[in-house]
Amino acid sequence: MKKPRLFCFLSGTLLIAIAFGCTSEKESPQPSNAQEASVEESFFYQPKPQEENKTSPTPSGRDAEKLRQELLMDDKLIKLPARFPGQRTSQVQGSIASNNANTYSIQYQTSTGSPLVHVTAARYMDREEANREIENFQEGKIVDPSGQNVQPIGHGVAGYEQRAAGEYHSSMKQDQWVLSLTSQSSENFDYSDVVRRMEEHLQHHPLPASANQGVVDVYYAPASDDATMDIRWQEGNMIYAVRTSLPPVTSLKIANSMN
Repeated sequence: MKKPRLFCFLSGTLLIAIAFGCTSEKESPQPSNAQEASVEESFFYQPKPQEENKTSPTPSGRDAEKLRQELLMDDKLIKLPARFPGQRTSQVQGSIASNNANTYSIQYQTSTGSPLVHVTAARYMDREEANREIENFQEGKIVDPSGQNVQPIGHGVAGYEQRAAGEYHSSMKQDQWVLSLTSQSSENFDYSDVVRRMEEHLQHHPLPASANQGVVDVYYAPASDDATMDIRWQEGNMIYAVRTSLPPVTSLKIANSMN
């Protein structure tokens, strides 16, 4: 008679174990495919999400380094302006517009929101691709000495200028840099004097010698005596750009301060 009791006891224990096992499976569901993917991806580096319009004071000391540290590009490749002539450094701010391992774009402005300079950098596949990019930007910006209505700039500047009805174009070369000025503005404006002042400044404060080649493009829009500047240069497989609507010599000073 004892054997049946033992059998019943074992049977009851087995049923409890089975029931417990079923309950455990319900309380601990297996991860879904999405969860599995999330776990697998966590083993790889995940870049920080791009932060649009993030603004912080940038031009000096700790604040400048804070902005630099937010950029995802290799720190050895990052160049940012250290000077903003005519501005109190405490009142200059920077907004990161784009930010990844191969490019960054930063807009600097005054504390009241007036734009100062737009700085960008881009890393290309190789040196040759970066070289082609600069050559494409340079195309059409050099005055042909044999062209019509072409004459030396004068003022001691080794370059050429071309004048036509309501238009002016001049260019000069300094080491590995090309300086080009184009205008569709007032004929009464002395553009050759602008070129002379830029050339005089560069004699004492040359543009980055680390550049393989570079272009300074100065443009005066119709009916305007204010210039827009686009300064670009190549260093290896990198291209840096400084764009401003500040006076030409001021823009050159900002480009000179990039480090």
